Amino acid sequence: MISCDRDDSNDRRSGIACLVQGVYAMEKDRVNNQQSQSNALAPSWWASFGFDLHRELIDITDSSIFGAIYKHSTPLSGAPKYIIAFRGSAPTIHYWKHIMSCFNQSPHPHHHDIACKALRETLDSASNMSADVWLAGHSLGAAVAISAAKRMVKERGAILETYLFNPPYPSLPFEKIESDTLKRMIRCSMDLATVVLGGVGVASGASEKEFKALSEWVPWVFVNTKDLISMEYKGYFEHRKKMEAMGGAARRIVRVSTRNSFMDLYPRMVRSGLETTHLLPSARLVIATCGEDNMNLHGIRQWWLENLELECKEFSY
Repeated sequence: MISCDRDDSNDRRSGIACLVQGVYAMEKDRVNNQQSQSNALAPSWWASFGFDLHRELIDITDSSIFGAIYKHSTPLSGAPKYIIAFRGSAPTIHYWKHIMSCFNQSPHPHHHDIACKALRETLDSASNMSADVWLAGHSLGAAVAISAAKRMVKERGAILETYLFNPPYPSLPFEKIESDTLKRMIRCSMDLATVVLGGVGVASGASEKEFKALSEWVPWVFVNTKDLISMEYKGYFEHRKKMEAMGGAARRIVRVSTRNSFMDLYPRMVRSGLETTHLLPSARLVIATCGEDNMNLHGIRQWWLENLELECKEFSY
């Protein structure tokens, strides 16, 4: 069971995962030309939760559906009026190409622009913007949700409830290394490299004020320990916690590296102005350890299952 002070966290996880699956189903209906037919697959994914489809978010390059805005006409107390959900890529050979492209920058930068525009408009129509609007995303869709949520923190100071399923972490899967000592040495070396590179005038992104505001945003991050694409979030946060506990120089080093990752500094040195989608100062990390099939380990379907054994850890900057 997961708690993190949320009694209904399991139901919430399952329901929001289904809404994200609804975006995948909408795109499948579009491809199969059955969006307006009685056998459309998508509506059942949100109708059972009392939501209506308010708006589709369309890729301007190929007309595919990459996101959706769901609206609840009579939300219960504590529930949102709007949930904006983003899907990842289809499980094809291009899927892995897109995932690997996260080591540099988003494969669909226009998704960020469309998502931010839609989010601004939704917030403008909400009476209580931070409570009435939630975000969710899976895989590369989670990266879009992170990017949009960060933008709203900077622009409006809006702290949005956010659910991120298997967000890509652009790093080699050091969690696969069996030796804890070797893993610690590698991560400490990367922390030091980040401090050195960050001290030679590299554009560091958010200002101190912006970063402090961003640290108050605490998204839910769902990862599977066997998923090579997102598993490093576990190692990242646990390493940071250990370094913080050591105090002194170790604590100062890890706090600098929290703001700028080693994997992000080189692209910035070449192309300033890029914004990372994986650096999270704070998070509620929900960890699953089950599953064998590689595609299912990164799939959205695991997150609406009821019999998952989950561990929840909260990290704050």
